[in-house]
Amino acid sequence: MNRREFVGAGAAAAVLGALPIRAAELKQFNLGVITDEISQDFEHALQWAKHYELHWVELRFIWNKYVTEFTAEDVKRAQDLLAKYDLKVSVLDSAYFKTPLPGTQSKFEGKPDPLQSEFSQQNALLERAMARAKDFGTDKVRIFSFLRVADPKMVFDRVAKELERTAGIAHREGIRLVLENEFSCNVATGQESAAMLKVVTSPALGANWDPGNAYDAGETPYPNGYDALDKKRIWHVHLKDAAPGAKPGESQWMPIGSGKIDFVGQFRAFLKNRYGGTMSLETHYLNAAKNKEQSSSESMDGLLKVIREA
Repeated sequence: MNRREFVGAGAAAAVLGALPIRAAELKQFNLGVITDEISQDFEHALQWAKHYELHWVELRFIWNKYVTEFTAEDVKRAQDLLAKYDLKVSVLDSAYFKTPLPGTQSKFEGKPDPLQSEFSQQNALLERAMARAKDFGTDKVRIFSFLRVADPKMVFDRVAKELERTAGIAHREGIRLVLENEFSCNVATGQESAAMLKVVTSPALGANWDPGNAYDAGETPYPNGYDALDKKRIWHVHLKDAAPGAKPGESQWMPIGSGKIDFVGQFRAFLKNRYGGTMSLETHYLNAAKNKEQSSSESMDGLLKVIREA
């Protein structure tokens, strides 16, 4: 396959330079990518993943459709492509509980999220997400903690109760839920994740640790956020970097290694603690050309450099 299909000439040279040591490094981590960070063309995204010798992909938005809304035909088409490229699914992403908790108002009111759905639709969404996870051979479904209110401590117990109930449903289905710390939700940081998981002790609920989201929420992801977490309950990790944005309190997404998150320290901690879960590049960053694929290649190259330094 022509390497220029994936990266520009300069980035290709960097990748070529990394090849002699790349495979040995990646074997230490179950590293993958969220496919829609590359392209809505699922096969092309899988080709990109194989180019980087990845073994995992995370499924969220494919062919301009959320995977939880896939038809039987969509499922079969995606299954065939995954088999063709010998790639495994780490996590099935859902927008479960990325909605206002009844009776509350989000501090992000006026900024609608395309994933948002009504509370009354959440049980059906969870059922579809668990079914799609089973279709794609994973036991992990990503969920959230309701859209963030002005003071999340005021709704902590209610959120915990809903998560406990949901974890019970998932446990009966043989599904593990990974709770993402999301800056727009009530669990936004590592410390908030740790507090919630300390209360919701179900074996079906763990953390989707996202240092980028923690940074965006004002936390120092490593060491502060990570150190607070029960390492045995980190089941999945999202990888993206960030730096201060143009306005106070805003963040700007960056290629991994180019922002302010200490990813070298974070990966040294992963190695020290023998983290064996999955992780996904979630690029978010867009380069000057607004090219998602090239931007993801820049970020993956940065990630490989971080791993070498760790």
